[in-house]
Amino acid sequence: MEKILLVEWLLTYEKILQRRIDSGLIKPKTACDYRRMIWFCVNHWARVPLVDISVADITSAIMDKAELAPFSARRLRINISDVFLEAQRAGCIPLGHNPALVSKKPVTFVTTERLTFDEWLRIFRAAKYVAPGYFQVALLLALVTGQRSSDLCRMERGDIKSGYLHIKQFKTGERIALPLGLSLHVIGTTLDEVLSICEASGPLLQSRGRRINTWTLSRWFRLCREQAGVHATDGTPPTFREQRSLSERLYRAQGLDTQTLLGHKSRKMTDSYNDIRGKGYRVLSI
Repeated sequence: MEKILLVEWLLTYEKILQRRIDSGLIKPKTACDYRRMIWFCVNHWARVPLVDISVADITSAIMDKAELAPFSARRLRINISDVFLEAQRAGCIPLGHNPALVSKKPVTFVTTERLTFDEWLRIFRAAKYVAPGYFQVALLLALVTGQRSSDLCRMERGDIKSGYLHIKQFKTGERIALPLGLSLHVIGTTLDEVLSICEASGPLLQSRGRRINTWTLSRWFRLCREQAGVHATDGTPPTFREQRSLSERLYRAQGLDTQTLLGHKSRKMTDSYNDIRGKGYRVLSI
């Protein structure tokens, strides 16, 4: 079997990747992860024969990456494994040769603390004095819908049809429709009421006619959190995205189908959002 260089195989692999994108098998964000992986491989082993890349080579590169970005390193290892899997299918390397698959897994720990409802209220109140007017609306929209910031920024007035807010999730492509009567009891507010204070046309979250981006939401959340005196006790302070977990926990207490609300395919994923990560106590109702 003639040895093929990694850089040569990656030319073929990019075509395989493009077919997956064109057929909708992978989403844009996932495609970006694969392209970053390709550049990573080129930078490390461009002129190395594919079959000569060892478990030690990949483990060393992944562990170096993990020192700076452990979660990215974990995803990188999985994606590199796919490069070798496709090469086996194409007959370019011996069957079973997949050093990435048996390389050492990066150890990852989630250090971001969960957001409690009391903390959310303090941040919400601080936003009135610290942030632009649209940010309080963004906080309400995040908590009542339970959606990611990328989806909040893409919501438009035209997505409201026949008594539902229609959402196509950017990360997964999952399509969900939330009834306007959806009510979060703890704040006594419905989705319809939140939408009524959003912009009348175009993006629901905008400033001077321009769509708000996720970076802006994260920045204002951090500033309001600091103003509200919400700090981490053991880890890193909660971020804007932690409202999604808080929303899941609040709606679950109401008995709502939170798996559909969050757009998850598996209950296990939804349950991970219910994990309070050691912050506070679970209260037994009797």
